[in-house]
Amino acid sequence: MKRSYPSGAQKRRKIKERKSSTQSLTKLTNFFLAARDEKSDEDEVPETARLSEEDAAPVAAEVAGSSVSLHSSPQQSILEETVSARCEIIKRGPVQIKEFDFPQNNDKIPRRFTVDNYHMKMNNGEKINRNWLVYSLSSDSVFCFCCTVFERESKFIMKKSKIHRANMQNWRELAERLKTVQHRKAVLRRILAIVCHLAERNQALRGHSEKLFEPHNGNFLGQIELMAQLMSEHLRRIDKKEIKDHYLSKTIQNELISLVGQKTKDAIVQKVKDAKYFSVIMDCTPDTSHNEQMSLVLRIVNCESCSGASISEHFVGFFSVQDTSGRGLCNTLTEELKHMKLNIADCRGQSYNNGSNMMGHKQGVQKRVLEINQKALCVPCSSHSLNLVVADAAKSSVLSVTFFGILQWLYNLFSSSVHRWSILQRHVKLTVKNLSTTRWECRIESVKALRHQYPEMIEALSVLTEHAAEKKDGETLYSAQNLCKELMSWQFILCVVIWYNVLFHINHVSKLLQKPELFSPRIPGSWNFIAKTEARELQRNYRRTTRKFLYEGKDEVQLTPEQRFNQDVFLPLIDTALISISERFTQVDVFFSLFGFLYYANNMKKAIQEDTLEDSCKKLERTLGDVDSQDLVLEVTAAVSVFPDHISSPADILDYIYKENLLELYGNLSIALRLLLTLPITVASGERSFSSLKLIKNFLRSTMSQERLTGLAMISIEQRVRRSLNMEDIINAFAETKTRMVQF
Repeated sequence: MKRSYPSGAQKRRKIKERKSSTQSLTKLTNFFLAARDEKSDEDEVPETARLSEEDAAPVAAEVAGSSVSLHSSPQQSILEETVSARCEIIKRGPVQIKEFDFPQNNDKIPRRFTVDNYHMKMNNGEKINRNWLVYSLSSDSVFCFCCTVFERESKFIMKKSKIHRANMQNWRELAERLKTVQHRKAVLRRILAIVCHLAERNQALRGHSEKLFEPHNGNFLGQIELMAQLMSEHLRRIDKKEIKDHYLSKTIQNELISLVGQKTKDAIVQKVKDAKYFSVIMDCTPDTSHNEQMSLVLRIVNCESCSGASISEHFVGFFSVQDTSGRGLCNTLTEELKHMKLNIADCRGQSYNNGSNMMGHKQGVQKRVLEINQKALCVPCSSHSLNLVVADAAKSSVLSVTFFGILQWLYNLFSSSVHRWSILQRHVKLTVKNLSTTRWECRIESVKALRHQYPEMIEALSVLTEHAAEKKDGETLYSAQNLCKELMSWQFILCVVIWYNVLFHINHVSKLLQKPELFSPRIPGSWNFIAKTEARELQRNYRRTTRKFLYEGKDEVQLTPEQRFNQDVFLPLIDTALISISERFTQVDVFFSLFGFLYYANNMKKAIQEDTLEDSCKKLERTLGDVDSQDLVLEVTAAVSVFPDHISSPADILDYIYKENLLELYGNLSIALRLLLTLPITVASGERSFSSLKLIKNFLRSTMSQERLTGLAMISIEQRVRRSLNMEDIINAFAETKTRMVQF
């Protein structure tokens, strides 16, 4: 007889009946007491419990980012599948809650999670910490930390499964990798700080040796050794050759310097773009390797609502130029502006020294820039012009030329011997100085020593005369005796007093002109102040020659000492200075005719009273075209009547407009003032950059590359901008420059 088999429907019916019969039976645990045994608590906890999709939905809204702590809801990591989120969770690590009253469940035999479940008891009685086990307060469940973060295949994963072991291994490797990344970031942060510290002080980084803990290994490695307490682990790895990338080589130095310098330059360029209008300040000088270095500085007016307005000049780099003609320098300038993505049409001013290649009216840089942009008004360097005025005045009379020659003779006599210099120091506190051949106003330091220590200087020469006589040094004896006679003459005393007063006032104005925040309205008042400076008029007693015979003719017209001094010294000096000022500051009158009505609040009121305000506004619109003349007339008229009395200068007016958020009412006035304040006054910022150039690229570092020179100069000169940068961004950019073993 053929055997029969149940159909599929019959099989499914039997399985369903068997399952319902089993569920109707009483649980075996109902016949036993729920004892609180330590071993059972430890062993009966599920190795890993995971939330279902329904359980995970309510906590999805709680996931707000990395600020949520793991122990409040560790299962939130299910919803975070990105690499950055996984790394952030691994950095924090599992948090095991211990000081908490864990709730009981609703089973017939209540059970709860205990702190003992964080440990696994071995057969020999030892306990091993389950550092992967975490408890969730929100769901009263426990989870496997590594399986929550990494991939999983099922809802429940046992600790002995291959997936769990693989996740544990991935967790350990990623945690160690992240720890290494943090360590290297800390190392790079310190190395960056050392590089910037040395660069800001224009100190050399490298030495004769490139190895740690060796003599003459340079300031950079010396600072690394000084910080060894903070970088002991990194130095240990280098010493044991556990790592190859130690970031202490000259190549890494150059990369960091170049990167920091470029980031600083980018920040400056962004400021220039925000300001819109800018002026160009440019100057050239040879370096120690006989390369012509061109310094480029940009002047802008920073304006922010509710913060105010300020003037700043920023250095943007040194550029090695081969062609120093007007064409070559202009091409270098325009190419660099294009490289920085700055529109030369927004250039409103240019300032250079008085050299023909810069200021030439036919082939100079200023002429070629004006051909590209007619709105780029040229301003000669006021400090350089003032220096030429003093040079002309010093050559106005024979007595003035002789006076400075005696000062140099006096310095040469004492400085040529150590013993002579010690004699001078015993008698005077202010020693004589060598005469400056570039800045005439600096000669005040040479005159000051005589002006305030005249008797002491005579005494020092007397002692030197006696010493030379004892040593039978004829040359020194002759020089000391003649110098003593010259210093005791009335002519020399008069020149000391006159030139000290003149140079004192000129030095004061020169220092004022060199400030970056100075603006053009201050120039006329400065040189007018110099022109009106008066020297003291001291008398000199002249011997009158008596007539011995009647047939002798009468002497020429007898002049009083005052008249003779005025004729021979004072009037030639003043006349030469006034003529030189009028010739060299003629460009100031051009700016006054264009911006004069905006120089001060009183000028605005005067233009309104004389009914010239409208013509001045129209002239400004025709020349620059950045303002509407009709609206400007209304805004100037309103500003004069509304603004406080102490708001007078252009800088104060512009600052008041932005601080009080009045830009909507005085838009054209603010533009006109920004154009006025953007105009440069001197090239002092460019010359100051040459001081850094001489400190950075000295004769011991003459082979320095151009890229390294520019980077070090950017860090040194623009310290404020560099310190405002985020070092973390620089470290990340450093990691992106090339493929490295460890990604930061």
